[in-house]
Amino acid sequence: MRGVTAEPIAPRPTKYKEFLKTLAENSTIWFTIVHRETGQFMGQCSIKVVEPVKNRDGLFGISMLPKFWGKGYGTEATKFTVDHAFRALGVQRISLSVLEGNEAAIAVYKKIGFKEEGRKRRANWIDGHWEDSLSMGILDEEWAEMYWKN
Repeated sequence: MRGVTAEPIAPRPTKYKEFLKTLAENSTIWFTIVHRETGQFMGQCSIKVVEPVKNRDGLFGISMLPKFWGKGYGTEATKFTVDHAFRALGVQRISLSVLEGNEAAIAVYKKIGFKEEGRKRRANWIDGHWEDSLSMGILDEEWAEMYWKN
């Protein structure tokens, strides 16, 4: 939870599946990430489009179980979800927020083309210090140039 939220970290409700169901229902698209060979749950990623007609900005989120970190699964899921949002939802940009201490996630986002667009200083108190929250984004034409070349 440390890298996922700036909210106080507390035990999840006993009905965690209900909690996830509510999150999924409030998303425009929601993907459960499972291991291809074993079917084991690995995490989830989503896009929420708040204003689909005018601004067409999709808000991206992802959460992976720690044992799957650093193996490329998050990168693959992020690329798949962002690509799907551009192609199927017609968004013109994808935005995200990430805490500065989540260096691995920031590296993934930059590697696949996201750019830092802003910084909220001292956004989160964690492990005895303040961390900034970064706003990152990528535009549809930037994504197309990188991934849709014929």
